[in-house]
Amino acid sequence: MYSIGVVGDGFGPKLTTLEHKRPSPVRGIPGTVVQIATSNSDTYALTASGGVWAWGAGSTGQLGDGSTAAFAAVPHQVVFPSGVRIVRLANPMPYNSALVIDATGHAWGWGFNVAHTICLPRSQVLVPTKLPIYGVTLASGAGDHSLFYAHHRVYACGLGKDGELGDGSTVVSARPSPVVGLPGGRVTALVSSWQGSGALMANGSYFDWGFNRGGQLGDGLRTNSDVPVRVPLPAPVRQVFQGGSKPDNGQTLALLTDGSVWAWGDGSRGQLGIGSTLSRSRPVRVNFPSGVRIEAVASGGDSSYALAVSGRLWSWGGNDYGQLGNGTTSLVLRPERIAASFQRISATATNVAGLKLVS
Repeated sequence: MYSIGVVGDGFGPKLTTLEHKRPSPVRGIPGTVVQIATSNSDTYALTASGGVWAWGAGSTGQLGDGSTAAFAAVPHQVVFPSGVRIVRLANPMPYNSALVIDATGHAWGWGFNVAHTICLPRSQVLVPTKLPIYGVTLASGAGDHSLFYAHHRVYACGLGKDGELGDGSTVVSARPSPVVGLPGGRVTALVSSWQGSGALMANGSYFDWGFNRGGQLGDGLRTNSDVPVRVPLPAPVRQVFQGGSKPDNGQTLALLTDGSVWAWGDGSRGQLGIGSTLSRSRPVRVNFPSGVRIEAVASGGDSSYALAVSGRLWSWGGNDYGQLGNGTTSLVLRPERIAASFQRISATATNVAGLKLVS
């Protein structure tokens, strides 16, 4: 079975809201956890039976239990209508809200919705509610917008002031709006961050759009784009993750098919892993010690993570809340191995969760 470990700012396994500077186990979820996802304020777990569990802040309904409780420090089950089985969590989750996909391809959402973040008309949604889109296979959210892949197209809803909806506008969209300008072909991953969005194509090409003041789009410019732009990289992308949770920050990590890791965007907290606090508007390579092979990458508000094939976790960047998991709150400018092993990891803002296999 799997166990979950949490680190950083947020709500851990005890009745506390203190930061955890090293991974701490989360208990109380029955069954086998198969996926985890974080938002800026909560953590979510999906079990093999299709159950969803949530813990963290709840003041905007993000726990999905019908309440606006200040927080839940232990996992609470999210209740869906009879017969609904959830098969996928959005990763990451939108600001103070949640997105999931059921076995029939319908998307469900709950929580904060002031800017129509989860494509619904009212400002706060306290229980899981079916969204006006179906045939969904992928979802992602961060900031005040959400992304979906359905019927061979990418859709977005929510705030669009920096072009993060990718529909050629900078307005709010209350319903899923098609992203324009992506090439034909299958999308294999959606990623999002504070006012940024991205899509990975099956051929390994990666496109992003939205906020770009710190070079977040990786195109060598610092002007926003309301349509997708292709990021120039030396090999096809195998896996990608965006980070960023407040104005002016945001960075992307990409793992390429040749095993190399590249980063671009804001580097003011060392989150690019290049030994400095400089920002880069074009991809730069992140170096690891000889023999270390990276399997997956993740990125939070101003911190970054990589999982080695061995399962060992590497982290770097901002660490004000202990989110790097090394027992300190010190800034780290290059990848540093920590004393933890995971199979999967999710990071948003300063909230980090890892999933590991245990006997």
